[in-house]
Amino acid sequence: MTAADIIVPVERTPRSLRAIAPARALAEQTGRGIHLLTVIPTESSDEDRRRELGQEARDHGIEPSRISVIKADLNTVPVGAEEGALWGAIAEAPDALICMATHARGAVGDMLLGSVATDVLNRAGRPVILTGPRLNADWAGPIRTLVVCLDGSPLSEAIIPPAAELARDTGAELFLVQAQEPDVHASALSADTTESGYVQRIARQIQKDYGLQANWDVLHGTRPARAISEYVAAMPGAMVCMTTHGRTGLGKLAFGSVARDVIHDVHCPVLAYRPTQTG
Repeated sequence: MTAADIIVPVERTPRSLRAIAPARALAEQTGRGIHLLTVIPTESSDEDRRRELGQEARDHGIEPSRISVIKADLNTVPVGAEEGALWGAIAEAPDALICMATHARGAVGDMLLGSVATDVLNRAGRPVILTGPRLNADWAGPIRTLVVCLDGSPLSEAIIPPAAELARDTGAELFLVQAQEPDVHASALSADTTESGYVQRIARQIQKDYGLQANWDVLHGTRPARAISEYVAAMPGAMVCMTTHGRTGLGKLAFGSVARDVIHDVHCPVLAYRPTQTG
């Protein structure tokens, strides 16, 4: 694996393989290669696993040589063994993109897909592209719009630099959205975070800092996650971009449990980022 790769961790469930589709779209738009990564018990045959994944890889235009099989003692030391083995391989390519599936239940998910996704996200120090359980089975890209979710906090704004970089690499349009819990009063926010003034200011700053045009919108509703999910549902080729708190994996965004719920509900990929400093 190299810095030019898109790493896709997979296991034996069909859902985990859905992460290949957005990875392929990104590969076609950025010129990166795709590398499939899987962890198996030490007693299992790596050649058998390669054969299992080989046809799936070929169906997606991935050479079987781009498959890495890692063995870990998952029986005697089951807790954390898969996460540690997977992360050890990913850490060897610190500039590679990571694209993986998650159930997005609880803090992030359950067992292999969930706990591993949480572990990778918390260790990565870089954005991770996640596909939730409702990703359209026929999702194919290309990625046309990056929907950047903001709430007026420095934490939420930490997603802007990686989103802008991805917009440059893919040619996708940036679209800023502000979704705020209705019980968060304007008096608790700075003056320019009320209604559209905040996202307009951020759009101007993005133009100044990155030379990118950004559109914007303000979403209303009692459930921000639902508002975001319904908003992007009408956008072909959308990818949601948002930050998370490190303490709870995907359990909370600055405005509540929105990140987790968005990843669970949306039919498109999500670029999730846990900043190393959350303030």
